[in-house]
Amino acid sequence: MGALTLSVEPLKLRSTKGDVHFGLAHSFRMVEEAPKVWHVSTVAYDYRLDDADGRELISWHWHPTPLPGVDFPHLHVSSSALDRHAHIPTGRVSIESILRLLLTDFGVHPTREHRTDYLDVLDASEQLFVDHRRWHA
Repeated sequence: MGALTLSVEPLKLRSTKGDVHFGLAHSFRMVEEAPKVWHVSTVAYDYRLDDADGRELISWHWHPTPLPGVDFPHLHVSSSALDRHAHIPTGRVSIESILRLLLTDFGVHPTREHRTDYLDVLDASEQLFVDHRRWHA
């Protein structure tokens, strides 16, 4: 089965540190392990945080085929001390870990529905990712 990509235009999020924009593209495919037994397999991801003016702050990528020699999960950081095109190695990054960063370190407010339990919700969702992932970086 071919890959499917979920792509979201940057979402404008209000935070205690100013507006931040969060965009993501996540490619995956369904893999049949045995008759009627399937799992979802990540093919690539691109998570990005921009400032209010659209300048990239940080991005996390895993795209094993488009760039030869860059087949490992990595991040890019905008910094005067570092070329923003540098591929800084990381482990595999979950969407939940990026959402947790936004909520805890960037001061983005959770929805009213999850104002008190958002960390529990993220932890439970991320645990499913950890329990079922097929590879680690």
